[in-house]
Amino acid sequence: MKKLILTVLLLSTLVCSLAVFAEAAATEYIVQSVTGKVEFESSAGKWDAVTVGAKLAPSAVINTGVNSTLVLKVGANSVTIKAMQKDTVEKLVSGVASAKTGVKIGAKAAASDVTADSGQNRTNISTASTRASDATKDIEWAKE
Repeated sequence: MKKLILTVLLLSTLVCSLAVFAEAAATEYIVQSVTGKVEFESSAGKWDAVTVGAKLAPSAVINTGVNSTLVLKVGANSVTIKAMQKDTVEKLVSGVASAKTGVKIGAKAAASDVTADSGQNRTNISTASTRASDATKDIEWAKE
């Protein structure tokens, strides 16, 4: 009786472990679309461009450039990786799923070290508003 229970327990453990490994091996990331410069590290120090339809391993290191996006298909789901990201595909996909962006309600603001009587300081750096106000001085307005 003990041998039968031990055999059943051993077989059920084997079947469960095979299912877990099959699920981990089946996780495959397929590139649906690429916008901008998106690269993956094919070997140590060598970066290649990511192309549509490519299959990426979970351990592949991805680098998205400025104004770039990468859309990956994972099973029936699609995941978008935004610009300026560099990490493994698995971490980026899990980071997208767990990312909580925005301002939290009830969050406390950091204290400022600016004194109340400091006033406005002028700098020699031009901004769009200062250039526009300087341009209005050059125009003569005719009143009708």
